[in-house]
Amino acid sequence: VVTITQENLNLEEGSQVCGFWAGDQVTLDQLLHCLLVYSGNDAAAAIAEHVGGSTEGFVGMMNSYARELGCTGTHFTNPHGLQDENHYTTPYDMAMIMKDCIKYDDFVRIAGTRRYTISKNNKRKQDFTFSTRHQMLPTYSRNYYEYAICGKTGYTTPAGNTLVTYAKKDGMKLICC
Repeated sequence: VVTITQENLNLEEGSQVCGFWAGDQVTLDQLLHCLLVYSGNDAAAAIAEHVGGSTEGFVGMMNSYARELGCTGTHFTNPHGLQDENHYTTPYDMAMIMKDCIKYDDFVRIAGTRRYTISKNNKRKQDFTFSTRHQMLPTYSRNYYEYAICGKTGYTTPAGNTLVTYAKKDGMKLICC
């Protein structure tokens, strides 16, 4: 269980958020759904603080792990991908990171979720339901790819749309960015 802090909620104006309140108690599984399905920046901040002890500690862990995976064109400055001139990656590195992520069944399950609901609690007076914006995942989108299993979308004004997707057909695995 992770307790949401006020620091987790101090994000730039216009950030995609899940509507947490300081003091909310949510599970790490719920936060991962909020991050991977909805791109909730408040969820990313809470995960970073919970896992890394601080945002800075978590970012250090991210950069270290990216280097271990062989990523040479990546440098993280935050846990959510919001704009920072020193926060960058390449499509190749995104594919390397996804290649590692799909080793974990929980990641594949969560990043392949189409719709998720966080139930109301003592702070939030109503359920919060959201759907993925990943249009390649088999949903009601006319752009779906039937073999897509999971993926992650992103968007900032300077970067535009980003996407990494994992698909599998006849035993062949494909990661595209």
